[in-house]
Amino acid sequence: MPIRFGATACLLLLAACADRSYPFDPEQPGSGPAALLGDRAVLNSEFAGGSSATPSPAAVTPTDDTALPSCDADCRNYCSGLGLTNPVDAAACRALWGVGLTSQPVDRVEACRRLHADLLGHLPTQQQIADRCGTRPFSEVVADMLADPRFVRVQQRHWADLLRYQNETVSLERIYDADLLVGMLYEGKLAYDEFAAVVSAHPVLTRRYDAASDRAEALFALLLGRPPYDHERADMARLYNLWNNGYYDHPTLGERLPDAVIRFRCLDDSGQVDPDGKGDCTSVLWGYKELILTPDYRSEDGELWSGLLHADEWHALQEPGRIIASMGGFWEHAAEQVLQRYLGYDLGELVPEVADSLVAYILDHNGDMRALHYAVATSQLYLQSNGGQTPTAHRHTYGPLKQIQVEPWLDTIKATTGYDLASCDHRLPNPNPLLNTESPDALALVDASDWELTANGQIRDDYLDLARTLGGCPDNGVGGRFTTISILTTATQEGFVARVCNPGQNADQGAAIERLLPPGLSPEAALQEDVARDITVHQIQTFFGREPLATELTRAKEAAAQCAPKPCSATDFARPLCYALLSSSELLFY
Repeated sequence: MPIRFGATACLLLLAACADRSYPFDPEQPGSGPAALLGDRAVLNSEFAGGSSATPSPAAVTPTDDTALPSCDADCRNYCSGLGLTNPVDAAACRALWGVGLTSQPVDRVEACRRLHADLLGHLPTQQQIADRCGTRPFSEVVADMLADPRFVRVQQRHWADLLRYQNETVSLERIYDADLLVGMLYEGKLAYDEFAAVVSAHPVLTRRYDAASDRAEALFALLLGRPPYDHERADMARLYNLWNNGYYDHPTLGERLPDAVIRFRCLDDSGQVDPDGKGDCTSVLWGYKELILTPDYRSEDGELWSGLLHADEWHALQEPGRIIASMGGFWEHAAEQVLQRYLGYDLGELVPEVADSLVAYILDHNGDMRALHYAVATSQLYLQSNGGQTPTAHRHTYGPLKQIQVEPWLDTIKATTGYDLASCDHRLPNPNPLLNTESPDALALVDASDWELTANGQIRDDYLDLARTLGGCPDNGVGGRFTTISILTTATQEGFVARVCNPGQNADQGAAIERLLPPGLSPEAALQEDVARDITVHQIQTFFGREPLATELTRAKEAAAQCAPKPCSATDFARPLCYALLSSSELLFY
């Protein structure tokens, strides 16, 4: 059916529309299509399946081939008899236990540490592991974490990377609105196909690109994980022909903000639909879809600012996302992306049945993206250990081992040592232009964000400078986030750890010594064997979330005996130990 809109009565809003003024809240500055969705009930209060005991392999001898053994009738019967309810485990069985392969046992401490990093965005102390996990079923642990606001925050930062928020390219009002949209998705209040529709016509996407074909290609990459074929790009571009890049003067921020506008196309000189030119605004590849808007009192110089669009117009403009969500590969890509994030490798390619099983699972849960996270995070493939002797070379037979992202690494050190360090805000990669205005609202917006200000009103950039050197807190101007291990980043990491732990004991530097010592131990206490042991236990429990190994305690004893010049104090031991632990690979990989 053709999609057309004409003049709409808006007498009560006429004045506001004419001068583009409206109430602005610096603490909730988002404005756009997400703000029009309103509050919604959650799609699911609980999820089926969850975690279970590790299955034993079938009594068959696996082949030594690098290719996965095929699952015959006996294998399928064996897997069916296990009664696996987790969709990942049930599908993976035919390429794992059913063909005689073994998996690594679940290590509760290792698994809980991994869950904290992936779902909550930080590595836990031993006490946090005990409080959150203890002996509880992982199904309950993961469900609790999915309900934690920190889980939503982790997902918002992830989508900030995907959409490359940049407030000098896209209006900060639209970025905050997109962040709200992602929040609704991971609070379980918005189905993923609905999300896809809204994001497809959201200015955070449309304003990032200059041409309609570029917008079409970006949408395919975002939601399908592939570029469009030439005929797909050309046809989808017709539904993006109305979008154009423009600016608007914000009424209270004192800035001219970049934003998307609608340029009226496919019309004749009288403003009516041009029967000879409407093909440029009509898609035919996925059914006849004509997308044409006509001007009214809100338009100016042949354009309509996106901030003045009505809900029904936003809905019409979201047709590209609805098309993508109906295409084969949409739900599969969502499942494969979640698998990749949690497992660190492409299980969907190794065992395609897993992605198929997850697609059925999320559809059974009304398109709730949290269902995918729940299924993968409670699966045996995720919870199994990566330690010990791996049984085979097949990647899914042992647990994930991944490099931690920059912000969780910094946040973990900041939290465990109490070191004074600022932060950054993914919604506002470049806050400085706001501080250069004389607008109280601009200052209030920065102050309400996650950025910290110095006494003279400048951005505190200690966290930012360090994070961007390591690839985090991306500016998104040209490139985005990167993850790398090199001499440069190793030196940067070790230099930061040296400032935190202060092994040289420079005056007025480093974290407070009390945070590096067990409660009640004096910093001046004589370094005896029991003191060295207690400090080692405390720091390993705090930084690594586990008990120290016997070899680690032995080395601590030896280090205490070799300390010079004597007499040594608890501080003399605690600060170098802090440096050794925080600069180790155990804090960089999990």
